[in-house]
Amino acid sequence: MKNFENYTYEELANMLYLKGEKDGYSKITDKSKWHEPVMAEKLGHTAHKKISAGAGALEYGSDAKDASNGIYAEYKAKCIVDEDLKNLFEKVRNVKSGKTFVPLKVPGIYNGAYKDDAIVKYSKIDHYFGVFYKELSILIIKVNTDYVIETLRNGMLKMTEGKTKNLNTVEVNLGDTHLYEVAYKNEMWWTKMNITNIEKKIEEEG
Repeated sequence: MKNFENYTYEELANMLYLKGEKDGYSKITDKSKWHEPVMAEKLGHTAHKKISAGAGALEYGSDAKDASNGIYAEYKAKCIVDEDLKNLFEKVRNVKSGKTFVPLKVPGIYNGAYKDDAIVKYSKIDHYFGVFYKELSILIIKVNTDYVIETLRNGMLKMTEGKTKNLNTVEVNLGDTHLYEVAYKNEMWWTKMNITNIEKKIEEEG
């Protein structure tokens, strides 16, 4: 088997597309659709095969279904880079004061949430926000539905006539733990990163 470094980006993307096609997902590389089956697998859900369901369909406004309770689920994903790790881990910003970096904020854009009936639809499903690092799923939180709906309604009221209506955003500050519960955590990754951070601290302190 070839090492991934021996593949071109085109070849890797093509393999991802073909893998998705084989599993029944249409255009899995489109709009990061592949995040959905990854999150669904972690949560024990079943991701929808299509990119989006049409209005009127039972699954409209969702990305997967939780078969254990029959409730549909909406997924949002944030891809972070090394610069974001200081916020994710709330690293110390000032040694003297002990002040830390602010907690990471995880946003989710809700397309179509500019009409009341669409927001009502979102009120009947669960909402999961995932965090990916180098395309690894490292954290998934289940956000309080009441918070999601309240935020969407406030966002709808602030929308400006004539401007795009697909920017109704719900943002969750990971420091506000009362707004969510952890649904999945990549413990192996977190342990590895914590060990790395400790080793760096020891090295810096000499």
